[in-house]
Amino acid sequence: MIRALFFVFLCLCAAPAQAAVTITFYSHHLSSDGLNINFPHAFFTLTGTTSDGKPVKANYGFTAVSVTPAILWSRVDGEMASTGDGYIAEGKPHLSLVLSDAQYGAVLQVTRTWASWPQPSYDLDTHNCVTFIKEIALASGLSVGNDKKFVRDPDAFLSDVAIRNAALLAQSRTMQTAAP
Repeated sequence: MIRALFFVFLCLCAAPAQAAVTITFYSHHLSSDGLNINFPHAFFTLTGTTSDGKPVKANYGFTAVSVTPAILWSRVDGEMASTGDGYIAEGKPHLSLVLSDAQYGAVLQVTRTWASWPQPSYDLDTHNCVTFIKEIALASGLSVGNDKKFVRDPDAFLSDVAIRNAALLAQSRTMQTAAP
């Protein structure tokens, strides 16, 4: 009996570690401080530890390099942008999910692909923060809708994703709670 327990203990210790990286999807509403205008935006954060023990704290969103009237009628230069903690705190978190190693890798690959698009890469209706977040959600294993009404509405899009994936998200929360 002791040998069997010892064997089980060794197997558990020898099992490969899994990533414990959580992705959280946010939207940011239209706001102004009188001097600056923040347009609606979708972005995500990654927090936790990779399977090889590296800490992760990052955030990404795809946006136009410069918001000018040209954005309304043509493609403009786009960029992968990270935001500060204050901007994140002002954002609306819609959903969080613990990623598998494969999902974490897929999310990073989508981010690298979007960061390297040839310029001009930002299009208000076809290649913007919502379409970026849609690809990130898919890479995370989430179900997404294809309704064009969401393309300029990060809040509505992410609310829809949360509703579509309610069972999966509840399971992820249960796994997070049960984790040692």
